[in-house]
Parts: sequence; C-alpha cells; structure tokens
Amino acid sequence: MNGVLSNLIKVDKQYETAIEMALGSALQNIVTDTEEDAKKLVEYLRTNNLGRATFLPITSVKGKKLEKINDKGINGVIGIASSLIKTNKKYIEIIDNLLGRTVIVDDMENAIKLAKQNHYSFKIVTLKGDIINPSGGITGGSVNQKTVNILGRAREIEELEKELKNIAKKIEEEKKQKKQYEEGIQDVLQKVEALGKELQEIDIVYATDKQKLLAVEENIAKLQTRLEKLRSEQDEITKNKVVMLKEKEEKQKEVEVLLEENTKLNSEIEQYAILNKDNQKYIDDLNFDITNLKISVSSFDESETSIDEMVERINTDIENCSISIENKQKQIESIKQDNKNLKMSLQEYKEQIEEIKQKVSTSDEKIEDLKNERTKKSEKQTKIEEEILSQFNVIEDLKAQLVKIDVKKTKLEQDIEDVINKMWEEYEITPNAAKEFEKPINVAETTKKVNSLRNQIKNLGSINIDSIEEYKQTKERYDFMCEQRVDLETAMNKLKKVISDMTTVMKEQFEEKFNIINKNFGEVFRELFGGGKAELILTDTENILECGIEIQVQPPGKKLQNMTLLSGGEKAFTAIALLFAILKINPAPFCVLDEIEAALDDVNVYRYADYLKKFAGATQFLVITHRKGTMEAADTVYGITMQENGISKLLSMKLAKS
Repeated sequence: MNGVLSNLIKVDKQYETAIEMALGSALQNIVTDTEEDAKKLVEYLRTNNLGRATFLPITSVKGKKLEKINDKGINGVIGIASSLIKTNKKYIEIIDNLLGRTVIVDDMENAIKLAKQNHYSFKIVTLKGDIINPSGGITGGSVNQKTVNILGRAREIEELEKELKNIAKKIEEEKKQKKQYEEGIQDVLQKVEALGKELQEIDIVYATDKQKLLAVEENIAKLQTRLEKLRSEQDEITKNKVVMLKEKEEKQKEVEVLLEENTKLNSEIEQYAILNKDNQKYIDDLNFDITNLKISVSSFDESETSIDEMVERINTDIENCSISIENKQKQIESIKQDNKNLKMSLQEYKEQIEEIKQKVSTSDEKIEDLKNERTKKSEKQTKIEEEILSQFNVIEDLKAQLVKIDVKKTKLEQDIEDVINKMWEEYEITPNAAKEFEKPINVAETTKKVNSLRNQIKNLGSINIDSIEEYKQTKERYDFMCEQRVDLETAMNKLKKVISDMTTVMKEQFEEKFNIINKNFGEVFRELFGGGKAELILTDTENILECGIEIQVQPPGKKLQNMTLLSGGEKAFTAIALLFAILKINPAPFCVLDEIEAALDDVNVYRYADYLKKFAGATQFLVITHRKGTMEAADTVYGITMQENGISKLLSMKLAKS
C-alpha cells in the first residue's frame, strides 16, 4: 500500500481548488501496488466492520488522456488537469485515469464555450471549482476553503513549519537575552526578595497587632456598654428604693394606726367578750390582717437590704470595669505606639524597594516623562479651575455690586421723588413748572417771604408729621430687606454647590457599594443555586440615584431571564441570595428572619440552612420558621405551647452538634 491519493500528489496553489473539485471524493481513494493488496484491505474492513473505501491498484488502473482539444477562439483554456499535477511516475496511469479527460479553464463563460465547441465530450473545471460534466450538467457555487482545501494542507504545513522554525529562532534569541538580563539583575532580585520577605513579616505583625487592637477596642466598648447598663440599673434600683421606703413609711403608719385600733379593740373585747361571743370571729380577722401587715413590713425591710447589697455589687462591678477600661486603654496606647514604629519601618522598606525597582526598571525615564506630563496637565487643569473660580468670584462680586447699585438707584429715585413731593406739598409746583421760575436776586428777602407763607400755612392747620417717620421706618426696612436678599442669594449659591458636591459623593458611594453588592449577589446566588449566574442592572446609568434596578438571573439549566418570570420558590431563593449579599458587605450583629424560606422546597431549605449556618459566624440570627430543615441547623430552638386553655408556656431546647 502506498497511501491516500491526496498525499501522493502536489499542485500549484492557483490550481488547488479546480483539481480538488475535479477529483471530488477520489482524493480519499487509497493507492495500492496490486489487486491482491486491495483485496486484503477490503477483507480487513469487512471483518472489523470499519466501513468502506475505494482502492486504486497500480497494476490494474489504466488511464487515457485527451489527445486534442478544440479551443479555437477561446483564450481561457489552461490545460489538461493531469498535466498540472506533480507526482511519482508510477502514479501517472492513476492520475490520467482520474484527470486525463478533464480540462481546466479560467472562468465559467469560457468553460461553456469550450464545452459547446467540443460537444460536451469531456469534463471542464474552472479555477473557482465550477464543473461542466460531459452529460451537460453544471455543478458550482461557493467553496468553503477551511473544510475543502485538502490539497493545500501539505503546502500550508510546510509554510507553518518554516514559521515555527523562525519563531523557534526568535525564542532562542529571547531566551539568551532573558538569561543575560536575569544574570545581570540576579543580585538585585535577591535583595528585593529578602526585603519583600521582611515586609511580609512586618505586615503579618502589623495585622496581628491591629487585630489585637480591634479586640481590645471591642472589649472596651462591651465594658462601657455594661457599665452604662449597670449605672442605669443602679439608678432604677435607687428610684425603686425611694419608692419602697415611701411605701414602707406608709405601711408603718398604717401599722401604727392598726396597733392603736387593736389596743382599743382589745380593751373593748375584754369588756364585751362575755356579753358578745359572736364578735370573736371579727377580732380574729383583724388580728390576721395585722399579722399580714407586719409580714409586709418585714418583706420591705428584706427588699431594702437586698437592694443595698445589689447597689454595692453594682458599684464593685463599676469599679472593676473602670479599672479594666484603664488597662485596655493603656494596652491600646502601647499597641498604637508599636503600630507607629511598624509603619515607620514599613515605610523605610517600601522606600528601599522603590529605589531598587527604579534601578531595575528600564522604562523609568518614560514613566517619569508620563508623570511629568500628567503633573503638567494637572497643573494646567488646576490653573483652569482657579481661573474659572476667580471668574466665578468676579461674577459674584459684580452681582453684589449690581445689587448695591440697584439699592443706590432706588434710594436716589426715592430722594428725587421726595424732592418732587416736597415741591408739590410746599409749593404746589411740578419739576417742569419749576423750570419757568428764575432764581431770586435777594435770597434773604425771599426766604423771609417763604417763612412768612409757611407760618400762614401752619396757621391754617396741623399736618400729619407721623407720615415722615413712617416713611423713614419703611425705607430702613426696605434697605434691610435688600441686604437680606443679597445674603440669601449668596447662601443659595453656596447651598447649590454643597448639594452638587453631596450628589457627587452619593453617586460615588452608591456606585461603589452597588458594584460590591452585585458581585456578592452573583457569588451567593451560585452558592445557593449550585451554579448559574445573577446580576443587578441599573435602568439608567446616567441617573443612578433615581433610576430603577432590574434583577437578571439564570438558574442552572435555564436561560437568562428577568426575576419576575421565575417561579415562586425561585423568586424567594433569589431574594434570600440578595439579602445575604447585602449582609455580606456590612454584617449586622443581629438579624431577625420571619419565614423567608416558606416558599422553598425541602432541598433548597437545606441549602438555605447550610448557608445560614455558614454566615452565622459574623451575625446572630433569630429565625421564625416551621420548616424542619431550618430547625435542624439551629443551635437553640424555642417553642410556645398551651398545656392549659389560656395559659401559654415557653419551651427551649439546645441541639447537640456532632
């Protein structure tokens, strides 16, 4: 056996498609030396049930080649297909048998002309792979080069091998350069590694001390809480003590009154005991009441004693807590000093590492240029912002000046109006009419006449002098209101700026927390559902503070869809995943869950219970439930029972954990 036909021939790249279409499935035929070899192979395939194949024995396959082609007037004829193939001489008969009566042309138009001119006596194939069969049938269309180009694979393999050799050479060169570089910086890397280890150890020590500091602060907070609680209990006990003392005094007064009555009654009893024996029962009742009152007084005395003991114990606890707080604070100061020293050491090591990195790096100059460029741009931006701010200040100053000018203008207009009113009131003339009057020659004489006329006017009757005072008050109030308006506009601009800054901070914080919750939501969802994915999507990323939030989930084995399209149990499980994602970002010390798993099936209830148990390390959960799977995961179970009608009783049970 010699091999598959496609591996035994070579074709130029421009004829690959045409030859491949001409041979068709014959490319996969197997060439053998003799018919006996072909027979053995056929038996082998049949015996092992391996399918069918076509064999071409060299000794039996004979070929015939076209002798003459009538291509008169046709310029696109390339030649007989068998002549365009390079192969071993012993395969020529097989090639002539398959392609000896096939002609290759450049395009379909020349192929049709050649077929008609030769009366469809042989097969014609174009360079694009279109075929005109001797029967007149035409085969053609698009050719998928990735799946059909069998003949070009050997050539592509050779080209790829050459590329691989070139790449291997480049890799060797890069390895040599890398080796030289590694040898050059080996000492520096060792030093960096040593410093990195020291830095890591310092980080560990710092983290440990920080954890201790947090534990101490937490203990202090607990002690302070306990101290406040004890103080409040002490205050409450003191108040109760005062109330009980008052009650004790009242009871003692009642006892004294009853004792006096008892004395009187005893004297009367002795006088009337013989005469009236039926009153003995009443006397016994009175004695019983007196005894009860004495017992009450005694109980009050005991309560007072127990209260005093409790107050003394609380005072002792307060002193112990105060001493403990002082010790913890001293520990905090010591740890803070240690942390400060560690930070200084850490900073020194970081500076040393930075110096070494600067020596190792070959691109520091470019980075420095970029930093300088960024610094220049930052300075330029700062200057632009300062210019904008200065222009804004100029605008604000101009607005303030404009308001003052308006106030001054209003004042001048008011003064002019006052003069006009005065002219009218005193002389009954208008400004236009006043222009007709000339300035008097003798001003003193004219003034006397004016005064005389004014006296005459006064004799005519009194005027409303209060109107002038009212005008002054109104004018002062108007000026004050104008100043208030300027202050309000300035305050309004400042408030707008504060609101803008707050909105920016709110957006940044919301976006940061939203991304963390979204990431936690995906992780918790995959843990609870055992796969799938979930995502929170903002409906309007340009307005994140007012837009809605959509929940896109994909449970395992289902397509991505909106949460509203899920079943009731899936909705509940998704809501539980979102709840834990929110709690994960900032775990609460205490959380109450009221039958949130009621809609889940048993399998998902156990998943929920396992995850709840895992999450209970950071948060204490109080779970209200009637599901068995959740109860099994609890540390302590509480239940309410009614053994008698109208009487409820609390039962508790601690579950042993294996």
